[in-house]
Amino acid sequence: MASPFVRLVSGDGFSFVVATEVAEQSPTLKSMLDTTRGGVDSDVAFAEALTRQIRLPEIRGRALEKVCEYLFFKYRFADEGASDRVPEFDFDVEMSLELLMAADYLDC
Repeated sequence: MASPFVRLVSGDGFSFVVATEVAEQSPTLKSMLDTTRGGVDSDVAFAEALTRQIRLPEIRGRALEKVCEYLFFKYRFADEGASDRVPEFDFDVEMSLELLMAADYLDC
């Protein structure tokens, strides 16, 4: 049975432990954690699926922290759709470019 948590590690060494179902809000992370890609013992599965740790060398800790917050936000409000009950997701404008690049890579 796979662990209910996954560790995301930034390029500058910061580590964030999040629930697997939260991390899987990103299709990229979900694919990396997929153990059914030929089976856990298969050469087809990503190493991250076995170690439950994903290194993201191009994403700094500050941005990865905000990405983790967003993934939880997305998980929390997934069933709300475009309703008025979904609050705004706030972030510092200075982080816009860095978050855009992280979101592009993680497809979230």
